[in-house]
Amino acid sequence: MTTPRETRRHVLFVTWKTGNAPAFEAAKRLGHEVTLIRSLRMEKTQNIDFDASPYGEFVDSVHVLDDATEYGALRACVLDVHRRRPVDGFVATVDALVVPVAEIAEEIGVPFTSARGARAAKLKHRCREVLAAAGIDTTRHTVVTGFEEAAAFAEDTGYPVVVKPARGSASEGAHVVPDEAALREAVARATADDTTYEAGILVEEYLTGRFVSAEIGLSHGRFLRLAVSERSTWDRHEALETGTTIPAAIGAEEHAAVMDFAEDVVGALDLRLGIFHVEIMLGADGRPRLIELNPRIMGSCLPNLYRLAGGGDIFDLLVRVHLDEQVEPRTPTFDRYATVRWFGAADPAPRPDRVPALDWAATEYGDALHALTVRFPDGDVLPACRGNLGNFGEVQVVHADHTTSIGIAEQIVGRTAELLGIEVTG
Repeated sequence: MTTPRETRRHVLFVTWKTGNAPAFEAAKRLGHEVTLIRSLRMEKTQNIDFDASPYGEFVDSVHVLDDATEYGALRACVLDVHRRRPVDGFVATVDALVVPVAEIAEEIGVPFTSARGARAAKLKHRCREVLAAAGIDTTRHTVVTGFEEAAAFAEDTGYPVVVKPARGSASEGAHVVPDEAALREAVARATADDTTYEAGILVEEYLTGRFVSAEIGLSHGRFLRLAVSERSTWDRHEALETGTTIPAAIGAEEHAAVMDFAEDVVGALDLRLGIFHVEIMLGADGRPRLIELNPRIMGSCLPNLYRLAGGGDIFDLLVRVHLDEQVEPRTPTFDRYATVRWFGAADPAPRPDRVPALDWAATEYGDALHALTVRFPDGDVLPACRGNLGNFGEVQVVHADHTTSIGIAEQIVGRTAELLGIEVTG
């Protein structure tokens, strides 16, 4: 039985990614009309094909832009869609689109994440200024134009320090710098790269502890505590994230501290509505400190990990929140640990002629293995992976035991690297 057109609500998705395409099906299952604005440039960069996606059948209409990050073109497209069939809710899961969608949503009066809050969240030093003014987080930081300023900051805080783009995502351009020589090199690279560091070069105090993230929603002024995830990094390049496990193996007191802090952060930025991904360093003293606030749902395959761990369908919730529905807070009951490990080339290496056979993993690990994919980028050489966009492999594992879930994922990465004959990240 279909929902009558006059009672269906209209959900507009602004671009898509493989990991978040199941949201189309969730919106359709909830009885809504689904429209998608595609971005050909973004799809090419991510090597994804909408026509091959099994979730394309849940989209009622598609509009294609060459580049959805071009604000004028995006705005014109959204206004045209809204004129033809008023939009009731937006879903934007890609970092680069959250702010422009928020601005357009405010212009036409559709509920969405606050544009002012989203802009502040994405400009990392502005986010830190807001939190410091609210007394929530006082992590030291500065925006620099050259080495002398960066060195003065590092002399005051001590090494290591973190150098990163003032606005960016996917760990691209981020470095943990151990000493003055490395800082000089990092700042020189940054000043020469006015694309990655377009908004400025941010230098931050180095934080230690347990790297986690809070997955948290906000609907009608009520927070939805969804999960605390634990995250792993590569020891050769600490700024590179290599994986996640949902849920984090932390105690109830630590869990509450992380969630309390995440709520304070989201509230201080006045984000108002959405599902957010708040990256946090949980210190040995139990004190949470902000690493990064993302005003959108967790990315990549993490929504699927959430489901595998027993948290339920987060896309159903995503659509309902962005349609500004009343959503009752609930605490997910996880009964498994879902782990992902991503990997790329540790150093530049010749691109293998083919992907090796991977069926051994399913034979050996059975139901614990959910997915194992290896897909090489174009070109004759695999570039050194120093950001999330450089990964060519992914393994997803689910198990009732926390240590076993992580161990299986790491074993599979190691054996895949042996078959490839190259060292990989992770």
